[in-house]
Amino acid sequence: MLYSADSESSTGGGIPNAGWVRGIRIGSVVDGLVTSFIPDPDWHVTVRGTTGAEGVAADAFGNIYGAEVGPRMLRKYVRVR
Repeated sequence: MLYSADSESSTGGGIPNAGWVRGIRIGSVVDGLVTSFIPDPDWHVTVRGTTGAEGVAADAFGNIYGAEVGPRMLRKYVRVR
């Protein structure tokens, strides 16, 4: 599995990744397909600067952690079975 944090898309500061939504993308290392997406809780807010997760990690239970630099916090996303 590959985990990727995107904190810059749709930030209103120009054209980078126009049409994309900030969040954590989870996918396959083998074929490169994104299989899951966790949107930034504030993705709909036009914010200039750092928002959303900039770092991401997962634990053995399938929980995902997003490190958010702007608010200086670690957000835990619990796996739903």
